[in-house]
Amino acid sequence: MTAAAEHGGGAPPDGAEAQRGWGARPRPGEAVDALAALEWPAERLGDAIEALALQGGLSPRAVAAPIPTAGHLRSADALGAWIDQAAGYLGVEAEPIAARYDEVDAALLRVAPALVWLRGGETPTFLAVVGRRGRELSVLRADRSAARVPVEAITRRISRPLEAQVLPEVDRVLARAGVRPRRRGRARQALLRERLGPVILDGIWSLRLPPGASFRRQIAAARVPRRLLGLLAAHASAYALWILVWMTVGRSILDDHLDEGWLLAGALLLATVVPLRQLMSWLSGVVAIDVSALIKQRLLSGALALDAEEVRSEGAGRFLGRVIESEAIEALAMGGGVAAVASAFELVAAAAVLAQGAAGALHAVLLAAWAVLVVALCARFYRRRARWTSARLAMTHDLIERLVGHRTRLAQERHGRWHHGEDEALAQYLLRSRELDRSQIEIGALMPRGWLIAGIAGLLPPFLAGSGSAAAYAVALGGVLLASRALQGLSAGLSSLASAAIAWEQVSTLFQAAARGGTPPPPLPPDAGRTPPPTPGAAGGPDVESRAPVLEAHELSFRHKGRARPAVIDVSLRIAAGDRILLEGPSGGGKSTLSALLSGLRAPDAGLLLLNGLDRHVLGAAAWRRRVAAAPQFHENYVLSGTFAYNLLMGRRWPPRPDDLAEAEAICCELGLGELLGRMPGGLEQVVGETGWQLSHGERSRLYIARALLQGAEVVVLDESFAALDPETLAQALRCVLRRARTLVVIAHP
Repeated sequence: MTAAAEHGGGAPPDGAEAQRGWGARPRPGEAVDALAALEWPAERLGDAIEALALQGGLSPRAVAAPIPTAGHLRSADALGAWIDQAAGYLGVEAEPIAARYDEVDAALLRVAPALVWLRGGETPTFLAVVGRRGRELSVLRADRSAARVPVEAITRRISRPLEAQVLPEVDRVLARAGVRPRRRGRARQALLRERLGPVILDGIWSLRLPPGASFRRQIAAARVPRRLLGLLAAHASAYALWILVWMTVGRSILDDHLDEGWLLAGALLLATVVPLRQLMSWLSGVVAIDVSALIKQRLLSGALALDAEEVRSEGAGRFLGRVIESEAIEALAMGGGVAAVASAFELVAAAAVLAQGAAGALHAVLLAAWAVLVVALCARFYRRRARWTSARLAMTHDLIERLVGHRTRLAQERHGRWHHGEDEALAQYLLRSRELDRSQIEIGALMPRGWLIAGIAGLLPPFLAGSGSAAAYAVALGGVLLASRALQGLSAGLSSLASAAIAWEQVSTLFQAAARGGTPPPPLPPDAGRTPPPTPGAAGGPDVESRAPVLEAHELSFRHKGRARPAVIDVSLRIAAGDRILLEGPSGGGKSTLSALLSGLRAPDAGLLLLNGLDRHVLGAAAWRRRVAAAPQFHENYVLSGTFAYNLLMGRRWPPRPDDLAEAEAICCELGLGELLGRMPGGLEQVVGETGWQLSHGERSRLYIARALLQGAEVVVLDESFAALDPETLAQALRCVLRRARTLVVIAHP
């Protein structure tokens, strides 16, 4: 009996959903057989990804689905790399998901559309999870039809290989404890959860659009347009019900024939408004959360896609200003856009009501003129808000730069000049703030309340002429009140949109940078871009000329933006597997620029650069950087606020596996950081960086070296990494690097 059947769960047999429900108790072996009917074989893995993308609304490219080879299925890393590249070829992104043993079911419920790797069989198979309904997952068959499967059945199938390792021991414990057979299943599951709970399970890939995809496609995939239409429909319905309440109850009171039927009708209409208001609140919250998540994801991707020169030209204060403005976009754009559209609809409805009142069409024309005046005042608010934002961001940038350079200013700048220019900047900011406050009062308070006066004044001509009935005046007054509410919403919505437009000017660079990268290449063969580990110094080993080159450069040239002279001119080189190359030269000679070109951090302006015979366009920027790891100069490298383990393994994978942590500790000891790990209370889990344990210059340098080595790249480029080390530590670190790096390029001063 299999583990899944023994535990009493599983999936229904193929086509048996109508005859026998999933809630029925499965017979032995039936759960495994039923789930097997939904599995995709490894040779159809590309078709499974394409089907998932189509059914998940991701609109994949109309290209032939790739086919994996046996080389891609040899290891989890090779399979994950192939799935990532195959998904990119189809125009989607495959995000690997890792979850604890006791949290796999919760992870499966939130990652659809997703690909699930089923281990334990003779050949790898996969499930294509396209959606969920309650505790059931919708799984695609190989013929692209769907079946609903309880999440517990899939969880048991994923966990079966892991459980098989400890089940014999668990059953022996239960037998010695004398647990009754009737309670043995529940006791077994409790012991498994206790024993395997912290173990991390992988093999799940969630499909989604890449952050750089068209934002319109991302919005459509998140079903935002449908929810926005529902929100507007609910708003229109609630508004129409308010008008009906006014018509039914108000006219009856004015015509002096009010009875219980009209009151009951008005009460029912008001009661109907309540669920509509609740629906509006729920839809607006869901839309705001979804759009905010997409914006944050795209801005983060854009920040990581910025060129090194773009980052270098910006100060910390400007980046902080962009972060603040990005929050303004999320808070203001969605609320302001929905409010402006809803208010425009309310204005049209209020104009129609006014046209039926005592003053007729002239009253509606007066409302239109007042709305134009509100729009003009909002335009002035936009200009004043732009000037105020510029002043605030300039002050923020200046403050951050002063804080960052406080120690230098304290030591080198005269005390009398520490606050030079601050009073002038504050005075300018105060002036802009007063102008902005006036505009906010005008559009937020004066215009809606001023309309009440203007609207009632518009009733004076028919009132003085003695025309119009009491009902017509009641309709006109109702229209004036509705228009006042609409104008208030329009003012708030337009001011929010104006603020969001100004914030957009600050973050648009990050938003657009996410789209860089172009069309991804087709999946590569399993051994493309890889070379076997070198055997430097082996007797009888091949000489350099007979070995295939790993990196080749032909007449490379590069010029920094804004510079007249190129930093690199017509450089050609050939690096074979196992080479140890020392590159020396004076400061400013282009050594660091060349290392950035070799590691893929910059693209050459001219020339040809090949990695195992493939250029950067074919491999892709991410694949290139996985194969060539670099440790830049000290001032361009950072210790992030996090654990020591995270700073070591951030270029490898996270969360780490036990073997990752063991290798990280071993490399640290080889580099002479073992004493540091012994001093830190948390060891590898010690928080370091700005808010944690402070590292010395030499310790940071060796951390950067370890980070590059742990990426397992074919080529390691170290730029001035040994400059801060004493001779004894340098010799120790150099022995580690020569032993660990497959191909090595070291840049140093003569």
